[in-house]
Amino acid sequence: MRTIVVALMLAACSKASDEAKRMQASAPPREVEPPTDLSIAVTIDGSDAPPILAATLRTTKPDFADVERRAWLIPTLVAAAAQTGTSIEASSPTGLTVTLTHPMPDGFEPVLFLTRRGEVIVSAIDPHDPFPDYHGRGGRMHRAGDSLPHVAPVMKIAIRRPN
Repeated sequence: MRTIVVALMLAACSKASDEAKRMQASAPPREVEPPTDLSIAVTIDGSDAPPILAATLRTTKPDFADVERRAWLIPTLVAAAAQTGTSIEASSPTGLTVTLTHPMPDGFEPVLFLTRRGEVIVSAIDPHDPFPDYHGRGGRMHRAGDSLPHVAPVMKIAIRRPN
């Protein structure tokens, strides 16, 4: 009898530790701030420009925001990108590069996006529906997720204006 009780106690302890391993350490904070060491190099037509820093995002009003996310149009952060037809090339430290235009087909706009997890990415959004239902829910309920190109983390943004 004692052997059965010990075996049951060991099994219960094992199951509890497995459940603890699967639990999330903590919920994401309600108010997400950009990483304090954020520094995104910017070039305009091949010349260096001031970088986009965490302080830049903290002091610049986002063009789009909800309770979990914020997004700034690239022209809001880099005025030289405002000209129609401007090319915005975003690069990651791993060498992944995505080129977007301002504006994109179908009215989409390139943005710098601060996610609820504190990631800073360059992506494209529809200004009329900046945070569609699939944002942040790609694998949930077998939804396809965001199919638009994006770069994360962002190391450099190169702006090329049309001649």
